[in-house]
Amino acid sequence: MKNIAIALSVAALFASAAVSAQETTEYSGYTGFVSTKTRAEVKAETLAAIQRGEVRDGEQYPDPRVGQPAVQPKTRAEVKAELAAYRKTHKEVSDDIAS
Repeated sequence: MKNIAIALSVAALFASAAVSAQETTEYSGYTGFVSTKTRAEVKAETLAAIQRGEVRDGEQYPDPRVGQPAVQPKTRAEVKAELAAYRKTHKEVSDDIAS
């Protein structure tokens, strides 16, 4: 019985491999876009933007935060005071510490 189960599993594995091998087709992509710049021009533009500070993490270009004042982080004491005030007004979520 065990041999039959193993044989069926192997047969199913080979059958699924054959089916998936037939499904591979080359992705042609969207060909309707025509660039107006060369790759070198785009790379030069990106490097210039990085040098000007317009690209911070590469995800957004131009960075919407450019030209805005930097936000100063809170001190540890400010965060602790804010947490204590929150726990006073939200008793249902403040049972994680003993007072």
